[in-house]
Amino acid sequence: MPSPRSFRSGGSLGLGAVTNIPPARRVVRLFPDYSRDWPLWEDSTPTWDAGYTTTPAMYGLSTALTDALGEWNTLWEAQYDPVDGWKSESARDAWREGGVEIARRLRAEVAEFADVQYEPWPLGDDGQ
Repeated sequence: MPSPRSFRSGGSLGLGAVTNIPPARRVVRLFPDYSRDWPLWEDSTPTWDAGYTTTPAMYGLSTALTDALGEWNTLWEAQYDPVDGWKSESARDAWREGGVEIARRLRAEVAEFADVQYEPWPLGDDGQ
């Protein structure tokens, strides 16, 4: 498990002193966002400063999963427009299928210390 960054009292998150003790169960969130290299996120807690935006290295992810995450994020950036939506149904379908598989693999790789919350918002509320 990666070592946490230290976060001191009076920081921008207003959480007080962080003891660097991870919560009983962490939650890694998986979703894309503009201008982000990695679609990985984690909320900080009063005892754990995750930094919100995270990287595969912070979780010790395999090279294969790291590569897949990068490809999946690149596909989204290239094929999804915030105004016009997906450039094609095939791109949307490939991204959807890739996301389900990546979420499965991510769950397996972090199972010892975290749960995964998959949030494919570009597919709409129904995941379509």
